[in-house]
Amino acid sequence: MVKSYVGMTQCFFCGEAKEVLLDRRLRNTLPHLACYDHEPCDKCKDWMKQGIILISVRKGSDRNNPHRTGGWLVIKEEAFKRIFRDSDEALTKRVAFVEDEVWDAVGLPREGKEVKPCRTSF
Repeated sequence: MVKSYVGMTQCFFCGEAKEVLLDRRLRNTLPHLACYDHEPCDKCKDWMKQGIILISVRKGSDRNNPHRTGGWLVIKEEAFKRIFRDSDEALTKRVAFVEDEVWDAVGLPREGKEVKPCRTSF
């Protein structure tokens, strides 16, 4: 892990760089890229307005920071309700982590957005 005086926050959902951080103590303590919160970046906020973000994850992953496996897409809320029942939390948060087994059973595509792993710092 490379550390320096300057770091970048990473979007918890898409993995893209979000904000620049400066270490006020001027010590080599900041990781180059890490998640510091669950606040979506501006692009993900826009996607969440259009529908529900689905992210494929490894079965049994940590619920707070699941191991992403590369599937990432946005579906309309109506379609989400038809496919996934009892999913009020996902409708509220506008994102759902879907285990690979379910992802494949539903027939969701895997090509498209490659999500960088989220190295958490919270």
